[in-house]
Amino acid sequence: MLAQAFTIGLLMLLSAMLPGPDFALVTKNTVLHSRRAGMLTSLGIGCGALVHMTYCLLGLAIVISESLLLFSIIKYIGAVYLIYLGINSLLAKHSHVPSSKSAAKKTAMRDLTAFRQGFLCNLLNPKATLFFLALFTVIIRPDTPRAWELVYAVEMFLIILAWFGSLTLLLSHPHVMRLLDKAEKYITKVLGVFLVGFGVALAFVKR
Repeated sequence: MLAQAFTIGLLMLLSAMLPGPDFALVTKNTVLHSRRAGMLTSLGIGCGALVHMTYCLLGLAIVISESLLLFSIIKYIGAVYLIYLGINSLLAKHSHVPSSKSAAKKTAMRDLTAFRQGFLCNLLNPKATLFFLALFTVIIRPDTPRAWELVYAVEMFLIILAWFGSLTLLLSHPHVMRLLDKAEKYITKVLGVFLVGFGVALAFVKR
């Protein structure tokens, strides 16, 4: 079981580290808004992953992956949502002020908004559905006790929080923020393009 836990943890960490919509969203909310916004976005992503894990444990992931209608609904809603977030980032306004006042120039983001964006970004990504389905059907054996499956779910949740939380702390560190200040408007525009691109790519994802 420990070897299985290590394998699952490693796969989860590698998956979280891959550049994708979750990565782009946490970066955008941290750079454009605040460390708090980035942390709450990370928590939302983790909770979205918990939903994926829950229906995988209940056996519903196979139903979703095998149903063209359900898969398509999730796919297109997710694509539209990512494109919406990307356009908002592209249209975000910036005002250049000295670096010492960088905290004041950032636009505020409500806690619930940050959490909701992270939650929906992960929840509406059918690639996450397929990833967890593969994990729970290939790596986790059918005879694995339910208690250990719950342990694996908690492990994956904590790994997601640790990775995106660390990313948020890094991006919001004063030294890093000073380096990012001058290029902030360009960074958020690029991240907006990435989010739109991820949304368009998601629309063409096949089962």
